[in-house]
Amino acid sequence: MAILALAFALVSLRRCRQLRREISRRLEVEEQLLRFRETLENMELIAVRLDTAGKITFCNDYFLRLVGWSRQEVLGANWFDRFIPLDQGTVKRFFSSGLTTGAVPAHFQNDIVTRDGSRRFISWTNTVLMGDDGASAGTMSIGEDITDRTAAENTLSRYQEELRSLAAELSLAEERERRRLAADLHDRIGQTLAFTKIRTDSLRQFVVAEGAETLRETAALLEQSIQEVRTLIFQISPPLLYEVGLEAALEWLAETFQEEHGLTVSFQDDGEVKPLAEEVKVTLFQAVREILINTVKHARATRATIAVRAGAGQIVVDVRDDGAGFEAERAVDISRSRSLTGFGLFNIRQRLERLGGELLIVSAPGRGTAVTVIAQLLRDASAEEGAAGIVSPRGAAD
Repeated sequence: MAILALAFALVSLRRCRQLRREISRRLEVEEQLLRFRETLENMELIAVRLDTAGKITFCNDYFLRLVGWSRQEVLGANWFDRFIPLDQGTVKRFFSSGLTTGAVPAHFQNDIVTRDGSRRFISWTNTVLMGDDGASAGTMSIGEDITDRTAAENTLSRYQEELRSLAAELSLAEERERRRLAADLHDRIGQTLAFTKIRTDSLRQFVVAEGAETLRETAALLEQSIQEVRTLIFQISPPLLYEVGLEAALEWLAETFQEEHGLTVSFQDDGEVKPLAEEVKVTLFQAVREILINTVKHARATRATIAVRAGAGQIVVDVRDDGAGFEAERAVDISRSRSLTGFGLFNIRQRLERLGGELLIVSAPGRGTAVTVIAQLLRDASAEEGAAGIVSPRGAAD
């Protein structure tokens, strides 16, 4: 009997110790849950637990404050019927099967409806809860109310788009003013100089001795002024761009850089018709000019090529040089960096993106730089003039 009593006492003692450990473990778990709930409240995060039928079995105080319902009104209610907007029925269909199978997305975003009918946009992190039998027992979801942040981001995005539109309109207005100035230079100064030279040449037969030499020098100065006015007109707004097309203007640009900067620039064109809207045409020309300016300033290049081709409803302009180049990893962000490319190319990239185009830069130290400018072609050549509203400027001084 004494042995049995001792054995019983040992079993009881072992059981008491197990109970103490179990109680201690449960107290620790409850303390952790309490700290977790306090953290959720302090961080203003939503905590909601659903069973496999979509009924709410737990929610924290922050969620109740957000939606305006009491705990008694929320617990046991169907989550999808109570809090998911009617126009987001796909959310219910998507999650209903997932609750039973456990195939619930770890991250999700959707609206919920509060008691007063307002909507809040929530970003969720979902965890599938498993029962003792290994089957899904529902979900535990932690949500962050990102309504205000999303609204602010949308507002910022809208302002940025408006700013890009204003920048594009400003650039087009600047180009129209350039064309007007070029036309005025041609009409008011270029033609006057040309007419004056004609009259001067006609006087040569009436002037002799020293006067003839002076008249010859005057005619030479007039011819020089005419050439300078013609060059100035092309620099302000090349008539070739509007009267002949982008390809002719780019070929003239290549010749100009070769003459003025000593950079050997070759031009290539596939000969295909490339109908372009006026804004696209101007943007492409300005992009190539800005690229060549950067080449002259920074690349220490001796040769460059401009190649124009059409394909898949797009125009592609490749500008390559044999200059110093730069690190390849910088190519991703270089066109966004004003310190590397200047504001001109940065602005052009923004305009290209707004027009559905893009600007790509690839480079490597000692291997030169390749810049590709891509833009959309008009669907047919006959649409070009109507879409662009082109009015051909008057030509350069003869």
